Amino acid sequence: MKAAVLYEKEDLRIIEDFEEPVMGDDDVLIGPKSTGLCSTDRSLYRGFVPFKPPLILGHEISGTIKEVGSSVDSLAVGDHVIIPPVYPGCDDESCAPCREGLTNRCKRSVFIGHGVHGGNAELIAAPARYSFLVDKKVPLDEVCIVPDAVSTPFHALKSRSMPMHILVKHMGKFKNMAGGHQAGEAKGHPEGHHWLNGKNVVVFGVGGVGGPTINLAAKYFKAKNVVAVDIFDNKLELAGKLGATQTVNSSKYFEDNGIELKELGGRDRSKALSGLAKHISSHLAEDKFQVDLVMDCSGVPDTFAVGIETVSKNRTLVQVGWPPRPVAGFLNQKVMDKYLTITGTWACPMNEMTECVEAVEAGLVDLNLLVTNKDYSLDQFVDAIHDLEAGKILGRATISIN
Repeated sequence: MKAAVLYEKEDLRIIEDFEEPVMGDDDVLIGPKSTGLCSTDRSLYRGFVPFKPPLILGHEISGTIKEVGSSVDSLAVGDHVIIPPVYPGCDDESCAPCREGLTNRCKRSVFIGHGVHGGNAELIAAPARYSFLVDKKVPLDEVCIVPDAVSTPFHALKSRSMPMHILVKHMGKFKNMAGGHQAGEAKGHPEGHHWLNGKNVVVFGVGGVGGPTINLAAKYFKAKNVVAVDIFDNKLELAGKLGATQTVNSSKYFEDNGIELKELGGRDRSKALSGLAKHISSHLAEDKFQVDLVMDCSGVPDTFAVGIETVSKNRTLVQVGWPPRPVAGFLNQKVMDKYLTITGTWACPMNEMTECVEAVEAGLVDLNLLVTNKDYSLDQFVDAIHDLEAGKILGRATISIN
């Protein structure tokens, strides 16, 4: 089969006759239609993270089932499916994290396109129980971004955004924090039951993950205001189309105030970052500058400090984007003084994937806006990585496989 295979750092080859996957009795054989291009693909290609070669890249996958295992009766040939990039590898979800509901943190997690072969190939085998059926009305060249770019912020907004004191006090009221129904029982949006309904959210970084974060916060979780922060005007323009009520160009803020951030250190740097935070929250003056949630989708170290300054007392900051290096001068006193909840997030638990797919099928995620580049073929995979690095991809790009 044809596949995009990484053999070593920056040595990615399009192989015409790579070995086909072996399918087990509980698996399905999928012919990927499209894959989403993620910064993780770039990190692997550049050798920033270790991998065992040869490795087929691609972890955002949509496709059509070509064959089902002998024990599979939940799916059929011709079905459209997506596969989570991270799914449990333990037996019957029996490890401690899985038993706690954290199937995205299984001790033996399978990471497609990193630990095992990915979807930039004509065929891939996956467990049927972790292959999620998608309505055929949803375009396969768009729904491929749902497994990671959409489901990751979906989980962060749904389950990682609530401050601990609110969670404890309202355990019963918010038992099902997004919808008042068990996953799979009802389709559509949460009818305002999620705690973010009517609240104010600030999103740093309007990219492949930040875009879906803005879209979900505004359309699905019904935030009152979503403030998007980035350094590029074209990304902020996209944020407005996705549901952002206000936008802030942080680079322009420093320029307008004569601040050369790279030349500052210590107290002066902290003062400049604090000034940006006040500027961001000033857009919420009518709500007494209340910022209920900060979602850091940028991964830029300075953003964390600005986020700590931006979020209001007794509220939450979620680290969504992967930080390339540690944060200098961590504001632990500020965290304590403001009584903040700070959480990380990672992928999406299996029980939340169904609800995420339902949101997509109900038209509550603007995939047509989030996928900004569909023109790459499998043969152009390396070109797509270069374009991602050069900032030529506004939202999410997809790779056409079959």
